This record gives sequence, structure tokens and C-alpha cells, in this order.
Amino acid sequence: MKKRILWIGLMILGAVAVAFIVNLALVIRIPNTQMQVTMTEKFNFPSNQWVFSPPSSAASKKVIRPSADLLYSILCYDVSQHPLRVTAMLSEYSSISGFSMNTDNFFVIDDNQAKSNPIEVVLISKGMTYQDTTGKAYVITAPSPQGILMIGAVVTSQADLPNLAQIQKQATAELVR
Repeated sequence: MKKRILWIGLMILGAVAVAFIVNLALVIRIPNTQMQVTMTEKFNFPSNQWVFSPPSSAASKKVIRPSADLLYSILCYDVSQHPLRVTAMLSEYSSISGFSMNTDNFFVIDDNQAKSNPIEVVLISKGMTYQDTTGKAYVITAPSPQGILMIGAVVTSQADLPNLAQIQKQATAELVR
């Protein structure tokens, strides 16, 4: 009887251990897989180039759960070989954000926090060094070599759209070699 209870206890313990390991593996893997699918299949944008989305609507598919009052600029970054310098004008009520491959938002700078306009961000990979000689750039270490940068600008009225679209298209990105 004691052997049977011990055997059942070990079976339950083994099942719990397997369930824990499988759960942990899924929790780690699913965000990375989802981001990879988003970048390669959903967006399929060239690396390190801004893509300027038109105003969001119910039919918008590029941005996941888009906000109808935001104008988006999206960049799939790859800093595996070189730092990436991005420059962008931030209009009132706008921000630039970075998302790593596990979908974590690793930085946000809004128009009130920016130390200059246009804002300059130099994105580097872990282990890289970069010295900003201008003193104006935010040097940010990306937690993953690939990911997504996004600028969201609030559209306060439809009359603002032409001006916001012009500001949006001033964003640049260049690898620093």
C-alpha cells in the first residue's frame, strides 16, 4: 500500500514537473514566434527603413489593434551588425517606442521628454559600443538584435493629417558603420 501511494505521488510530481517545463517553454517561445511572424509575414518590410502607414481604420491590418486617432510609422530594425541611427520629428502628442523580439516594450520617448526635435535615437545591440559625439542622441541598447520601432502621432483633427503626414515622412534611418 505504501509503495502504491509513493508511486502515485511520484507520478503526480512527474506530471507537474512536465507541465511546468512545457508551460515555461511556451511562455518563452510564443512571444518570439509571434513577433517573427509579425515582422516577416504581416509587415514584410525591409529592415532599417521607415514605413509610413496611412490613417488607421477598421480595415487596417498592419498595426495590431490600431488606434483610429494615431498615425503610425513603423521600422523593423536589425542592429546585429551595426548601430542604427534614427531621426524623427515628433509632433505634439507623439512618441517613439521600441519593441524587442519577445514583444517587450523596451523604451518610449514622447514629445515632452525629447531633448531635441527632431529626436535622434541610436539603437545598438548588446555588446556594441557607440559614442555620441553630438550629445543629442539617445543611445539605447536593444535587448534583441531585431525588433520593431514605432512612432505614433495623435491625429487631433482630419485637418491636421496633411501636416502630420509631412512630419511623418521626415523620419530617417541609417546604419552607422
